[in-house]
Amino acid sequence: MKPNNIIAGITLTVGLATGGIAGALLGIPGVSGAQTDTKPPPAEQQPAPPMRGPDGGCHRRPPFQAAATALNMSLGELRTQLRDGKTIAAVAKDKGVDVQKVIDAMVADATQHIDQAVKDGKLTAEQAVRKKQNLAARITRMVNEGRPPRRAGPRPGAPAN
Repeated sequence: MKPNNIIAGITLTVGLATGGIAGALLGIPGVSGAQTDTKPPPAEQQPAPPMRGPDGGCHRRPPFQAAATALNMSLGELRTQLRDGKTIAAVAKDKGVDVQKVIDAMVADATQHIDQAVKDGKLTAEQAVRKKQNLAARITRMVNEGRPPRRAGPRPGAPAN
């Protein structure tokens, strides 16, 4: 056999073996992932996805858990009422709870989360000051008027698909 044919054969064998090993390694996660449960956890267990704030920065959803606690009801019960078109103020009135008590609880909860984000290094002190500006007024408006309807299309600053 010619030396060139031997080198070509060895090169071909090494190339095929390398390709086979790479294919097997890359294919394993896809195969093993097929047996995992892909069903999402119940809504109460899912983390609240971040929303874009008026300053374009990320923050957590409104403090509905604080509102539910102030109203002496579960978060799920409150969400049901809100989905039915009620405002938090209307729910408070129906339950005989002072609306200001609910607003104060929501402001305190939001403030605590902003302060924690500063401690965790997720926000600067300057960003925290901006987020706290008019916080009580924004929460009061949301409690009394409800959340504004979602706009169609992407959010400002959201990545394009």
